[in-house]
Amino acid sequence: MTATLSNNVITAVEVTPHATDPTSLDYQERFADAVPAEVVGRPLDEVRVGRLAGSSGTPNGFNAAIQRIKEQSRR
Repeated sequence: MTATLSNNVITAVEVTPHATDPTSLDYQERFADAVPAEVVGRPLDEVRVGRLAGSSGTPNGFNAAIQRIKEQSRR
């Protein structure tokens, strides 16, 4: 995942699916397509996604990545 920030607000986000299983890849691709509409324009501290585009597991990895970005942005 790549996120672009301006004044701690997400201005762009890109999620790259990595699954090899066709079903998992489908969920990850749908999540990647849907997540920008959910997070772009929102303050980093307010971003946390749940089930999105039918994907229930992918948000966990996304939220973990957002947490790492939050920690890095505070350094």
